Amino acid sequence: MTTLTTVTDQPGPNVEPRQQIQQLTQQWVKLWSPKDKAFSKGFEQIFATGENEILVFDNFDGSVVVLHSLQEYLNTWIPVMQQFTFWEIAIEDNLEISISGDLAVTTFSFAGGGQSQDGQDYKLRQHGTHVWKRINGQWRLVHEHLTVGDTPQ
Repeated sequence: MTTLTTVTDQPGPNVEPRQQIQQLTQQWVKLWSPKDKAFSKGFEQIFATGENEILVFDNFDGSVVVLHSLQEYLNTWIPVMQQFTFWEIAIEDNLEISISGDLAVTTFSFAGGGQSQDGQDYKLRQHGTHVWKRINGQWRLVHEHLTVGDTPQ
């Protein structure tokens, strides 16, 4: 699996765009890897925060979830993640970054899983595409598309 630079806040203005997107992707992974902590804080640091400013597609539970705002994202995923006592993911070795002007696209796969409140173990793999847009000088996630892949061994 690829090891990415750990970051706690938005990358600074002197960091190259490719490195900024890589750091933001690692921050997204960290947010989706709360381990045994609560899932919820920090997404406002990487997502666009306006109404209808993001578009998310995910087929995690077999149906397609479509979301249009950070608040919808949190309202959807916080209750799901509260069902787990532990959850962690990691990017596999296929992170690709393409940048053109104020837009960037990342493609990747991640594997991980956790344990539910009732002790059941879960594993998953998803393939993802993120579209990042530089808004007021900061890269923000404006589109997320995740598709369930083969379950890791």
